[in-house]
Amino acid sequence: MFEREDHFIGGAWLPAAGSEVLEVVSPSTEDIVGRVPVATTGEVDAAVAAARRAFDEGDWPRLSLDERAAYLRRFVDALETRREQAITLQTDEMGATRKFAVENFDGIRPSLERLISDAGTIKFREVRDGVVGDVVVVLEPVGVVAGVTPWNSPIAVELSKIFPSLLMGCPIVVKPAPECPLSAYLIGEAALDAGLPEGLISIVNGGVEVGAHLVEHEGVDFVTFTGSPGGGRAIAAACAARLRGVTLELGGKSAAVVLPGTDMTPYVPALIGGSLRNSGQICVSTNRVVVHEDDRDRVVGQLVERLSAMKVGDPHEPDTDFGPVAAERQRDIVERFIASGLAGGAKVVAGGGRPAGHDKGWYVEPTVFVDVDNKMEIAQEEIFGPVLSVITYADVDEAVAIANDSKYGLGGAVFGNDTEEALAVAERIVTGTVQVNGGPAAGGGGPFAGRKQSGLGAERAVEGLESFLRPKSMALPAGYRQAAG
Repeated sequence: MFEREDHFIGGAWLPAAGSEVLEVVSPSTEDIVGRVPVATTGEVDAAVAAARRAFDEGDWPRLSLDERAAYLRRFVDALETRREQAITLQTDEMGATRKFAVENFDGIRPSLERLISDAGTIKFREVRDGVVGDVVVVLEPVGVVAGVTPWNSPIAVELSKIFPSLLMGCPIVVKPAPECPLSAYLIGEAALDAGLPEGLISIVNGGVEVGAHLVEHEGVDFVTFTGSPGGGRAIAAACAARLRGVTLELGGKSAAVVLPGTDMTPYVPALIGGSLRNSGQICVSTNRVVVHEDDRDRVVGQLVERLSAMKVGDPHEPDTDFGPVAAERQRDIVERFIASGLAGGAKVVAGGGRPAGHDKGWYVEPTVFVDVDNKMEIAQEEIFGPVLSVITYADVDEAVAIANDSKYGLGGAVFGNDTEEALAVAERIVTGTVQVNGGPAAGGGGPFAGRKQSGLGAERAVEGLESFLRPKSMALPAGYRQAAG
């Protein structure tokens, strides 16, 4: 049992002021595995005030990029000493398989190093020719950041807000999802061990009310949110009312297009990983598989054969491929979608129910539907569970039309015998990121950005870092020349 009675506010552990607590229930055992306090409005105010002091009066925004990077590397050093606890806590609180948690944790340092490298290419100060004389253009930190995160990959997503914010000079207040607040405590411990200056990171627990108070706070300059489209709309409205910047990374219903005649033998693991990883609880999941009508049976056979060899079970066991979904209500949602697919005329060729031998826990079998029409609910709505729909097409133009017939545009994939041909099709899909022949998801080192109802702005890479900066132009008088640098 993980129990705490404090909050990490302004770089210190402070006893909780309120009596309300979050009880965290294990998705695999249905036992209570943690209990932590809910932040009061006063504690959120204190967190924002600490961040304001760090930004307005502290040294952090004025440190060099190299100095800030050195702090963050020490922070990762401290977090890595807690690797096993971080993996176990995430499995306890949201049912992530150990495989998934290990992969995410071991990606933390490479992600930071990639961001540091990208930041090194940004021109924070440059001299341009102006209409009269030189113009000095600088990029400055935007200010105090509020980061609101989901439950599907706790530490990785929290750090996806913390790293770019701090690297660009902005203190941040993070609100984890109420389903998974436990592992965030390790972030606070690592920040203390690394000697991060006061006020740079605060972590406040709670639900919608706590998140709303943070997002609407007058001391916040910028909001970064990952979550549902509904939550994104509410946050966007709050930011619009305050003329405040925001990035939104929202839902998806991405398509994996298999070009005619493609030999999928080398790509089936990538297709399943892209579609059903973390029991389908990934926003960029390609859970619409769009395959030529002549290839359907062959591709479906490969998918089912692969899935049948994968293990559904205790997420703490190292060889488990599919654990439970993260909450009882999430299982209810997934099962309702499965029932909707069957009622609409789609056919289940794998899964479709609860796995045998798992009377406890919120398990759903990995499920594959065929005979799916793209207009069906299971093809249009984000399920956020281990459900994959196979949709057939007659020609490539129809395949592209099916892929684009969605209110979302976050991820996607194209598989083909010829990579250049696959790339040409990928360019026609209206989405923010596309995996080509098994390339990595979520931008693969490029920007991660959504189209349509999948979000606003970008994360990762130079484009994501620049979200935390604002330009300033300083126009010099005629004839005055400013040295570059």
